[in-house]
Amino acid sequence: MEAKVIRKGEAKMLMEGEEFTQIYFHTDKLIFSVGNLLPGHKSSLDKGHKDADEFCYVIQGKLVMHLPGLDRYYLLNEGDAILIPPGEPHYTVNPGEEKAISAWVCAPTL
Repeated sequence: MEAKVIRKGEAKMLMEGEEFTQIYFHTDKLIFSVGNLLPGHKSSLDKGHKDADEFCYVIQGKLVMHLPGLDRYYLLNEGDAILIPPGEPHYTVNPGEEKAISAWVCAPTL
């Protein structure tokens, strides 16, 4: 495989609930995306990824991560990250007053 550069504006764009997502890389070994969520908005429920670790890093703003299968909520501020267990359903809500930007990575467990 060769190195690949994705430049600003070239990522695949989609809406997941009220979250605007840009998918930069999607291979059989990982997925890397950036999510944008306006104040008061909620992402769609991600049913989780069987046999894959997933993490979220908050670049800007704040997010509440809800893991309904575990009945847990986590308040994440700028610079915080959360590791989501394989197969665990989750969604985010922006409780702040500014746009929240987050980076997401999903990779199969070994």
